[in-house]
Amino acid sequence: MKTMSMRRILILILGLIFITAGCSSIDEARSLHRKGQDDKALKMAQDLLDDDEDENTRLGAIALIGQIGGEKAGEILMPVLDDPEVPIKNAAIKTIGKMGYAPASEKLLGIAMASKGGTLEAAAGAIRDIGPPAIDLLLMRYSQAGTTGEKERYKSLMLAVGPSVASGIAKNLAGKTYFENRTNFELLIAFKSPEVADWLLKEIGNREIAENVMEGLVKLGRQAVAPVIAELRNLPTDSDNVPSRIRLITVLGHLKAKQATSLLESLTRDDSDEVRNAADQALRRIRGF
Repeated sequence: MKTMSMRRILILILGLIFITAGCSSIDEARSLHRKGQDDKALKMAQDLLDDDEDENTRLGAIALIGQIGGEKAGEILMPVLDDPEVPIKNAAIKTIGKMGYAPASEKLLGIAMASKGGTLEAAAGAIRDIGPPAIDLLLMRYSQAGTTGEKERYKSLMLAVGPSVASGIAKNLAGKTYFENRTNFELLIAFKSPEVADWLLKEIGNREIAENVMEGLVKLGRQAVAPVIAELRNLPTDSDNVPSRIRLITVLGHLKAKQATSLLESLTRDDSDEVRNAADQALRRIRGF
């Protein structure tokens, strides 16, 4: 009995020594960073990340590497993206994203496409944090996808990344036909964001895709109302803009935007017969006639 108790005590002491050693080492690395000795701090953090078995110590090392930042820090974290321990892997993914380490974009995209749950969420967030280098790569891979299933997986990832992807999609609208843009518009609408309305409105004067734009704005619903009203108020009233003004008025009618009633009433006295007629029709829709 005494032998068993002594063994347990010894194991406990050794465990405490091990944990304390890890804690003191990470504290020492942090101290070096505070003193401006980043090269030494980075090397110590890397050693702890590679060799220490304590999860908290390794998480602390990842956080410190992220704080130091720079090319070398990114290079150190790249292999950790394959770590078998999910908390360590996810922490490395998030840290690389916060660092904006663009060389990790391809790797993060692969992780996101192969993952679910927390790891997918972390990878999507990292792609969002890195910004254009990662997002442009995502959009390119989506456009190159050969099967419907692959496209759907990329679409799900884009929705997980969020509205920041939408600006890249919106840039690719011009020069395509209505049918070529169907998928792009479906994606944009899925974000349900006023920002998407702003990007769509930039193309309201483009005759080739105006029908797509109007349909997209209507499908955005209430998220589109304020941006459409603002665009209609700000659009010059010269004859060149009559088609765009009519499109915006028509959208407000389909949205049954009561907030636009006073603006539309003023447009029933517009110099353009077409604008006046469009405003009358929109008001009738809004009022349920």
